[in-house]
Order: sequence, then C-alpha cells, then structure tokens
Amino acid sequence: MEFKEIIKSSFVLVGFSAAGKWSGDIVHPIPELWEKSYKFISENNVDKIVGVCLPPRSDHYFYTCGIEIESVDFHKVEQGMTLHTFPTQKYVVFKHIGHVKEIPNTYGELWKIFDKEGYRIKEGMPEIEIVDTNMYEKEETDEYEMEIWIPVE
Repeated sequence: MEFKEIIKSSFVLVGFSAAGKWSGDIVHPIPELWEKSYKFISENNVDKIVGVCLPPRSDHYFYTCGIEIESVDFHKVEQGMTLHTFPTQKYVVFKHIGHVKEIPNTYGELWKIFDKEGYRIKEGMPEIEIVDTNMYEKEETDEYEMEIWIPVE
C-alpha cells in the first residue's frame, strides 16, 4: 500500500456529528452521518466530502461528516450542524479502493505500514477521510475510492 506525506493548510469543516464506537465490523454512526450529510453536500455543490474523526485510531471517537468552507461562509451552518477549525498539519495519506465494507481492512493494513515506518500520531489533530462527490452511490462497488489522512508529528 502506497502513501504520501502532505502538509494540509488550516481548514474549517461544517457538517453533522456524533459520538461513535467501533464494534467489530460496524462503525457507528459513520454510515448514518454520511447519508444525513448527502443532501447538504449536494445543495452546496462541492466536489469533496470530508469526514473527520477525533481522536485517530480509537475505538471511541467523535465523527463529523461535511464539507470544508471558507471561514466567511458561516451562513452555511444549519441547525443541528457542528463547525470545527483545524490548524495546518502534516499528514500521511493512504488510499482505499473498493467496497466500503473493505474499509476496516484498509485501515488494518495502513496501521501496519504506519507503525513499521515509525510514524506517531499528532495528538489533538483529526484523522480525515476525503471522498470525491462523484463516488456517491458507488460505495458498494470496486470503483469506490477514498483518501485516509493520518496526522503525524
């Protein structure tokens, strides 16, 4: 599995959020948040869906699914949404290709590489999942692609 290092500029994320829990093959409530966010994402005519998980590599987490906005676009925040700002950060970026049910396997492989390469997670920074909006409704195909960004020290 290939990866690359990228410095991501500071960004603002607006979306729907919930506390979550990993239990075997099920990641609650991530699929529901992506589904709930789709209408909002479609209405804002963006090309990327962004999921953020805090803290990374944890069985208990806080997850947000939404879009990046300019800090002046606060009018896009609807009732029931959350808004988060994140500073510039270095990430190691991996790519998942295939059915969404295979995402846990991709994470298993990337953590092996992450550890082997000697990376350490940057505390307090988000793990990010980025999906092009043209991947919507391809989640259950071998064509589905998603980037996984892990914050590093």
